[in-house]
Amino acid sequence: MQKKQNHSFTLEEALQMIVSDKKIKKGLNESVIKQEWSKIMGEAIAKHTTGLYMKGSELTVYFNSSIIRNEFIYHKDKAIGLINDAMGYEAVTDIIIK
Repeated sequence: MQKKQNHSFTLEEALQMIVSDKKIKKGLNESVIKQEWSKIMGEAIAKHTTGLYMKGSELTVYFNSSIIRNEFIYHKDKAIGLINDAMGYEAVTDIIIK
């Protein structure tokens, strides 16, 4: 009978293996972005945001103000950079504004 090998993992390595599943990672990204949205974008934008949804690496943002929506269109690249900086890696590649 063969002896089983003992695998030693740090807590960080174990969590990385669990989160490496794309479905779990997508859900975690969306959850973290929703929680940190007001800190990342500021209260003025967060107050007029009605929904945030992730599909792959695309973030869909719904606004209830056409003025905020139009201003956000002009600063979309900056917003992508701010989100990715807050996440610590490239979580969002594009933002769809509705």
